[in-house]
Amino acid sequence: MCGICGIIRFDEKVAPVAIQRMTAAIRHRGPDDEGYISIGDEGNIKSFAGDDTVASLRNSMFSVEGASFSNVWFGFRRLSIIDLSAHGHQPMVTSDRELALIFNGEIYNYKELRQQLQSLGQVFQSNTDTEVILLGYRQWGRGVLEKLNGMFAFAIFDKVAGEVFIARDRLGIKPLFYSLSEQGIVWASEIKAVLQSGLIKSQINWQGLFANYQLQTTPSPFTCFENIHSLEPATFMVVNIYNKKVVRDCYWHIPINQPSITIAAEDAVAELDYRLQNIVARQLRSDVPVTSLMSGGIDSTTLTAICSRQYKGFDCYSLGFDGSGLGADELPQAIAMAKMLGIKQHVHEIKPGDVIDTLDADLRHFEEPYVNLEPAIASSAYLHREGYKVVMNGLGADEVFGGYAHYLDYRNWQDRRKLTFLKGCIPPINDFARKVRSYLSIDSSFKYFINSRMGIRPFEIRQLTDRSFRPADMFLRDDVDARTIPEELSYYDLKYYIGSHHVYRDDLSSMRYSLEVRYPYLDHELIDWVATLPLTIRYDGITTKPLMRRVAERYITAENMSMPKKGFNLPLDHWMKTSTAIQDYARQHLDALERRDVFDKKAIEKWWRRRDQGVYFSKIWQLVTTEVWMDEYIDA
Repeated sequence: MCGICGIIRFDEKVAPVAIQRMTAAIRHRGPDDEGYISIGDEGNIKSFAGDDTVASLRNSMFSVEGASFSNVWFGFRRLSIIDLSAHGHQPMVTSDRELALIFNGEIYNYKELRQQLQSLGQVFQSNTDTEVILLGYRQWGRGVLEKLNGMFAFAIFDKVAGEVFIARDRLGIKPLFYSLSEQGIVWASEIKAVLQSGLIKSQINWQGLFANYQLQTTPSPFTCFENIHSLEPATFMVVNIYNKKVVRDCYWHIPINQPSITIAAEDAVAELDYRLQNIVARQLRSDVPVTSLMSGGIDSTTLTAICSRQYKGFDCYSLGFDGSGLGADELPQAIAMAKMLGIKQHVHEIKPGDVIDTLDADLRHFEEPYVNLEPAIASSAYLHREGYKVVMNGLGADEVFGGYAHYLDYRNWQDRRKLTFLKGCIPPINDFARKVRSYLSIDSSFKYFINSRMGIRPFEIRQLTDRSFRPADMFLRDDVDARTIPEELSYYDLKYYIGSHHVYRDDLSSMRYSLEVRYPYLDHELIDWVATLPLTIRYDGITTKPLMRRVAERYITAENMSMPKKGFNLPLDHWMKTSTAIQDYARQHLDALERRDVFDKKAIEKWWRRRDQGVYFSKIWQLVTTEVWMDEYIDA
């Protein structure tokens, strides 16, 4: 897990200070090492050191500060996890100086691929998964993507082809942002690094911002910045540095409408258990200690139990807010489960005062507005202090196995569709009436999905601004016709909610404290297999994620199994009511936003008066974080 960045300028050479600024902006992603390459006129690769380059290499390399201007630059920050030696330094260059790679992520099947490549004649100089990608590309070209099991974003310079090959993993777990123009391309693991190049002007993409308001995130490939995009999951981009041609393509699709295999329910449970054990075994590969986030819920607790059986001395981390087990707090259940498993547990309780100390800095680290404050920031800071670099996370099970309420509630929507004709009879006289009219306008499972993820509704945006904007469904693609609604909802959750929302915020939060997060439930081979199961095994219409529950019963207590689903969120809405410091922070930033005169003050004040209502708190907080975002990234 690391930070990568790069510059290609077709017709002008760039000073090394541009790539230095970009790399410095993501130093938090990789404090263990630093490296650079430039590409000369003949495609010659030149390597350079920075201040943080490991000493054994820095003394034998030229400093980047004395480098000449160049059309092509790669920059890198390392968080060393596999092969901690200097052999893992990046950019990694082949011995013939014809290929160079910068890579962020982990390849979980790197040992198996390494053996395969060695049998084909490839010679390795390290024990890293990085070199597996590099020599895999030499052996298979772009086909290496089909071989990789893991999370990744990388760029490879190919001297012979005169191309830079940029790719992102299937689910979009690892981020990659870029700005493409006639002059060239700039890319990085975080938007702040793209902006630090000095080649991109920071401007608001209003349509992206309004998409963020509606969907509570900005769906890939859009961002809240003009001319900055997110490379979509399972996508690669090839940039020819000589003829300026840019090609983009998709190399994997979320499986849907797959032919069902013949399998009994009990056999499916056993097979899923077996697959999860193998996936966990792969993802536990590390040369540094690994822990897990265990909330006390089904997914993270089952994952922790599997890890503890495979990893001697395994421990876990649990976050609580008051230890009561009420509301969003699951700490008592997590403590009881850790005792049953017989593993060491790091218990971390946080209160409003703990959040206030770092609130402003935490919000400024994020690169778009959001409706809450990520608990992953607090957990990552704690685990970093405890010396961890790798943590296992149970995220993804809800999307793969159907764990959200909308996998059952869609039947209520189907019944209410019969009342669609009443829409014209309801005048839009107040917000409640407008919400009812909006609900009665849902005429497809695609729009039902969007409604289930809706934050600020279109009629509310119209109260905020006179600017024209695109409705949420124009930012997503209604591109499937599934056999059942739950199957279609799973497709949309995996396509739009994982990469653009969950793992994106996790990545920003954890990598701020140099912590890598791994997601066994998002293994793409697991997703491919689940898609072949009979729909009656995947969805029973009675409980959420029935198949996953059957496996969980093998590992965790009945009390944990019966817990109502709780989101892993800080109780910021409750703290807003009880903490004057958080109230004051919100009010201060709303006042600043009002002074910008970009939104209607009356609408803002109406929401503020209703802030004790949960639905309005989230809207208020989205505006608070908008002001923080504008101050940090637009004004600067």
